[in-house]
Amino acid sequence: TLCEVLAKRAATTPDREALFDGTHRLSYRDLAQGVDRMAARLRSLGVNAGDIVTVQIPNWIEFAYVFFALERLGAVAIPVSVDFRSREVDYIMRFAASTVFICCDKFRDFDHVAMFESIKAGIPGVKLVANIRGPARPGVVNLDDTVRAKGPPANFQPAPANVDAIMRMAFTSGTTGNPKGVTHNHNTTLAAARILNGDQNLGEDEVMLIYLPLGLNWGYLTLVQAIFSGARAVLLDRFRASTALELIQRERVTYVPTAPASITAMLNDPKLASYDLSSLRLVITGGASAPIETIRAYRKNMQGTLLELYGMLETGYHTYTRKSDDPEKVTGSCGKLASHMGLRIVDDQFRDLPQG
Repeated sequence: TLCEVLAKRAATTPDREALFDGTHRLSYRDLAQGVDRMAARLRSLGVNAGDIVTVQIPNWIEFAYVFFALERLGAVAIPVSVDFRSREVDYIMRFAASTVFICCDKFRDFDHVAMFESIKAGIPGVKLVANIRGPARPGVVNLDDTVRAKGPPANFQPAPANVDAIMRMAFTSGTTGNPKGVTHNHNTTLAAARILNGDQNLGEDEVMLIYLPLGLNWGYLTLVQAIFSGARAVLLDRFRASTALELIQRERVTYVPTAPASITAMLNDPKLASYDLSSLRLVITGGASAPIETIRAYRKNMQGTLLELYGMLETGYHTYTRKSDDPEKVTGSCGKLASHMGLRIVDDQFRDLPQG
């Protein structure tokens, strides 16, 4: 399980920095202890094994505390985008029979607690609403004191771990109808991190910039990759080209997962040439094919290797270009199959087709 991986990191490299979100810097020891403090607090509030918990938190350290704490309790976490509003949250919670909602108080001038209060009466069995980075409100438990505390909780015993148990449910974008819930266990989640880290040789010296939302699959899996490899994750809660470039320079970022539009925004920044981007080793783009003009501009004006990746919420990462590829020759391709994965091409009767 991820928490077993985290525990090993906390034991072997306790003082190595794990997370930075612009406000807090956490070592692996801090992160592991904070996860257990949050798990103990949530258990005291009635969150137990099997509970389904919806989490709407931006790219802040609190996301890691809450999400990983639910694993320690044997609960099922549903991360949702901070851009989701009452319609999406209402549908997802009723569909999944979620009874707990944990959110940021306000973000981008939007009141998430008030949004949930407006739909709470129509969601059966809600037993806990909690917020972070905000004031205490009637009927809402504030978790900021747990975040600010230090050290491990007293007498906390995690729930027994089962690597095949469902530990998260993530929802598709719903572009062709209502979002679809995809369930994952520990094995299917860690496999994605293990495979991409191995194929791209990502190790503990990486500094991973995560502005992809943690509430969506790719951002979350990148955080898992960082912990799995013992690397450092730099979290950015809202993408701006200038802010991303400043973080790459200041934090010596080596690895960035992104969409082509964000690369274009950085390339168009008028001060691009003034930033020291020499630390960049690998930038992986997905979600859409990168135009050849973007690839050429990146190779001319930025550092590191640009790869294209194709993945799915259901399957993780499964094809990507390689460093040995000529990026201009393979443009429009999503690369070769990931290691340890199989590919089948079938006809209309689901019969396997021959190679080629």
